Amino acid sequence: MAYKDILVFLDNGESNEPRVETALALAEAHDARLVGVAYDIDVPNHIANLIPGFSVEKQRTASRLISQNLVDQFLSRADQVGVTSEATLMKCRGSKAAGKLAAYARNFDISILRQANRDSQQSEWDSAVSEEVLISSGRPVLYIPYVGAQVIPPKKALIAWDCSRTSTRAIHDAMPLLEKVDSTIVLIVDADPKMVEKKTRRCQVMVDHLKRHGIKAEIKFASSEGSDAASIILNSLVDTGSDFLVMGGYGSSRLREHILGGVTKTILETMTVPVCMSN
Repeated sequence: MAYKDILVFLDNGESNEPRVETALALAEAHDARLVGVAYDIDVPNHIANLIPGFSVEKQRTASRLISQNLVDQFLSRADQVGVTSEATLMKCRGSKAAGKLAAYARNFDISILRQANRDSQQSEWDSAVSEEVLISSGRPVLYIPYVGAQVIPPKKALIAWDCSRTSTRAIHDAMPLLEKVDSTIVLIVDADPKMVEKKTRRCQVMVDHLKRHGIKAEIKFASSEGSDAASIILNSLVDTGSDFLVMGGYGSSRLREHILGGVTKTILETMTVPVCMSN
């Protein structure tokens, strides 16, 4: 299996360059087309009435120049490494940006997005965009931490497995990446030690399935008694030396308000390795 059409989000944050390099490495590994997308935010005219001396046209021009520069740099870098690439400027109002990117992401095998930097002034907006693509695109999302370059393809994967439809979907959406790792651990988190045997038995069926795809996987059980699942997953990444996490992205959109599950939200806020999620 392979990804043949990949989308990467471009912005002017510090994490853009390592995110692009990660996307290029993934596209090269799968002989895929890589499409970069940057927002060209259309500032509404009424803003000029709210802020004295504010020039709508100047702001629109500045936004367009930044976006065009991002696109040009992306295409130039892709050409240097020999990756088939295209790019688009997505013109939209800020309030429509998240939904528009999510709709566009439906046309790709996987989207590569940034982790929101909680110290950034626009962290809430970045989070809203990332969450909307996860919840509404119907496609997997590969989130890249905002610090440090990442190794793609990864070497050792950790799968957070709870036997649910969502985690099953995440595994199969991440299969092209999992097929290239050296080893995989399937992590089961449960507070009840009596469930170890039952859940391990059910998990073994998935491990056998992964084996059919050439993926060597072993099962690891962790008790969640006295701790939360997100902390256990993050600690397991460190303990096992894993450089890639696969898990279901739990959440829904209710009256246009994003509602993420607690584990999903915590992982997105504190992740230190690339995370592939599906909803």
